[in-house]
Amino acid sequence: MTIGDIFAQMGIMYSWASPDHLLDQMSTDQVMLYYEKGIHAVEMQARVFWGVLGEALNGQENVSETDSGDKPDLKRFYELYGNKIKRG
Repeated sequence: MTIGDIFAQMGIMYSWASPDHLLDQMSTDQVMLYYEKGIHAVEMQARVFWGVLGEALNGQENVSETDSGDKPDLKRFYELYGNKIKRG
């Protein structure tokens, strides 16, 4: 892989990553860090997308791990935090 390939991938992943910005504003270590994190994020996004698509195509209904199916207890929430909420 060449530096041109890395710059091209960075330009695809990040709208701000022009070759001028990468060369003039960032160190090689920074470029590689952003590249590695960006590739990891793209791979994770693809895994999630294809996992959800596979479940949908198989007719599986999956409840989110964070969704307990219960509605939030707003009365209890306002009892605990009502006076701490600031609205502007």
